[in-house]
Amino acid sequence: MLDTRRLQIFREVARCGSFAAAADALYLSHSAVSQQMAMLERTLGLRLFDRGARGVELTESGHVLLVHADAVLDRVADAEAELEAVAGRRGGRLRFGSFPTATLVFAARICENFRARYPEIDFQFVEGEPFQSLARIERRELDLALVFDLDRWPAGMSYDAVLVCGDEGIDYTELFDDPFFVVLPPSHRLASRSAVELGELEGELILGYGPWGSDLQHLARAEGFEPRFDPSYHSAEFNSFEAFVKLGRGVTLMPGLALTRERPGITARRLRPAPVRHVKIACRRGAHRSPAVEAMVEMIAAEVGSASFRSQLQRGSVPAD
Repeated sequence: MLDTRRLQIFREVARCGSFAAAADALYLSHSAVSQQMAMLERTLGLRLFDRGARGVELTESGHVLLVHADAVLDRVADAEAELEAVAGRRGGRLRFGSFPTATLVFAARICENFRARYPEIDFQFVEGEPFQSLARIERRELDLALVFDLDRWPAGMSYDAVLVCGDEGIDYTELFDDPFFVVLPPSHRLASRSAVELGELEGELILGYGPWGSDLQHLARAEGFEPRFDPSYHSAEFNSFEAFVKLGRGVTLMPGLALTRERPGITARRLRPAPVRHVKIACRRGAHRSPAVEAMVEMIAAEVGSASFRSQLQRGSVPAD
């Protein structure tokens, strides 16, 4: 008899290419993964992996099993979701993800409202960057997540420019656009403007790059100049670049969601044109949507469509100096 938990571990090893990476993804020890895979091979009487110094590769038997493991685990997940639907929202489960600035501005409030409205649902929240949430959706660790992409940066791309998860298995629900603003020291020559034209950043030292860098570069080239990025500063946190801007090191870009709270010591101004984050809900394509998932989608749509949310986003985009 094949154990579904072992099949889940097997599928993760196949996806990651090593026992160690699969162990990290599943929050298991390396030895636990190794032992489970050895037991699976003994149960089947077949060698599933070619083990090497750089990881593992599936044997012919391993490739055959992977096809069937995907089918079995998909059916099990669908059965669980449909049984939850039969039970209704009461006693169900919802696993929800969000990226940090969305959590800060509105997702945390939605989570608590959801808990209050549906107290009998087993609710789990996991924060992560979009590529991390999509990987969790793909691994069935999340039911849905708030993510974003840019015109030239897919949601499944890590901040090291590695495509972690493609869009083929994901369905998106568009929510709103979150444009970037130029962030300056209050003494900067452009700080007195209500808006900054992109061409006025020619020659400015720009801190950071990240997902928005390629879009900014494309827009700048259309304006006839090459943006001057400082490659010696690396961080996934907007707060870090804000600190250097305060010290006069250069300027940076931040999205509107990151500017909804007051940030003393910096000035944020509209940038025209600017990179834009497209914020959306992500779910696994073809997955059964339980009543709990539908309820969360409805609550998110109501929140971001409200006048108060739009007002908050608008007010926060250009904070007081």
